[in-house]
Amino acid sequence: MELPVTASSTAPVAPPQPEASEDGMTLLELVVAMGIFMIFIALILTTTVTLAQSATRAQMTAEASNSTLVVFGNFDRQARYADSVNYPGSGPSGARYVEFRTAGIAAAGTATCTQWRFVPSLSRLESRSWKDVSGVVLPGFTTKLTNVIDDGGATYPFTLTPANLTGAEMQQLTVTVHSGNAGLQAEAAMSTTFTARNSSPDSPSNKDADGNKVSDTPICNATGYRP
Repeated sequence: MELPVTASSTAPVAPPQPEASEDGMTLLELVVAMGIFMIFIALILTTTVTLAQSATRAQMTAEASNSTLVVFGNFDRQARYADSVNYPGSGPSGARYVEFRTAGIAAAGTATCTQWRFVPSLSRLESRSWKDVSGVVLPGFTTKLTNVIDDGGATYPFTLTPANLTGAEMQQLTVTVHSGNAGLQAEAAMSTTFTARNSSPDSPSNKDADGNKVSDTPICNATGYRP
């Protein structure tokens, strides 16, 4: 006997739905992300600052070197034909001086005195020139180099090697200049010796009988010439 077929009253079952994911970041994830980002920014800034400082140092070093070379060019043109160079020394102000004399070209020509000084308080190298005549009015100084670093010593940056019969037959003036910015390590240090070709052991300022490193008979010795 066949049983009657009846419709099922059971409703269809929906397939299971995946659990809803949680959107956003936790506080810990946010802190870690911000920390990584800050480290990345710090690295970029450090690299940028280092490159900028290196470029600045290179530029300042080049400027100091070029300015010092210009000064040495002036010394070369002036001291090359000097017939007498004074021993370097300090004035009452603490500035350090050196003078040399260049004779006139013609017999009637007037000799020219040239004086250089280093002013430690101003970190400057200055010079001036005047005619070697009685009663001359001394001109003012002209700044030739700034940011000169004081390496110390009674006569820095000038040193005279006197002429003698057993060594150099002409006076030699050595100029040693250290300039730039020591704090930024943007510095240039140069030293050059200039030979006074018209000088000799008989040059007036060459004589130093008592060995005190002061010329017995200084040339270009105008009143108040080393203030």
